[in-house]
Amino acid sequence: MAPSATVKREITAAQGFLAKSDGKDKLLATLQYAAMFLSAGSPGAAKKVQVSLATARKAFRIMKPVESVLPVVMNPSLDWRRPVYVEILKKLKCILMAVYFGGDHIVWLKLSGLIATDPKKQSRFIELAQKASLYGWFGGSLCGILTEIYDIQNLLSKKYGETDEAYVKRQKELEPELRRRAIVLVHGVFQALLAVGLLGLRPWKPRTVGLFGVAASAINCYMLYPAVDRSSSVTATTTGAAGAGGKKDDKKAA
Repeated sequence: MAPSATVKREITAAQGFLAKSDGKDKLLATLQYAAMFLSAGSPGAAKKVQVSLATARKAFRIMKPVESVLPVVMNPSLDWRRPVYVEILKKLKCILMAVYFGGDHIVWLKLSGLIATDPKKQSRFIELAQKASLYGWFGGSLCGILTEIYDIQNLLSKKYGETDEAYVKRQKELEPELRRRAIVLVHGVFQALLAVGLLGLRPWKPRTVGLFGVAASAINCYMLYPAVDRSSSVTATTTGAAGAGGKKDDKKAA
């Protein structure tokens, strides 16, 4: 039996998500932090799965430091139509995320044996690279949070000379954009909390850190997942109901 049009669309969307290196990375990250939550930091099968998945993710991050810093290289100037501090935060976020991925790459290359160092210095070297990576991640996440807060406030603020009616209409039109930015903001908060937990800046238990990781990674998966057009199936259902003499279904597909 051939799959329905709805199932085909869902399968196509899933294929599109898994075709992205970021999609695979974030899916594995969700599983990695789920294993961290289950292990609670104790040795065992879940802990081994966590370490294995963390290593498996590295291959999907090749060239990410370059990708992160490219916006600054390609457009180093500031947009003077926006506050200077917001533009600086945007540039700083790119640089800090490049530090995050760069430090992560150094750790991976060292553990893979591609970088040879004195065995006595190996532990210290890896520790410094990991800390630089996580501090870059935390700083980049914080910059993203601050810029999103500014953008949301800017969208919500009433423009000079704008009537109440025009403001309400504009806000209604901006609902999808505001919803998207709210999701990005929540993701940034969970990501920053995760970085704080991994750095050990707060005395959180491994399960708490794992929970933050699952939340941040799952939201990231949601943001990367391709949009599925379900309008055709809704239209077909509505038309069929009307042709049969029944009432039209006014509910929209979720």
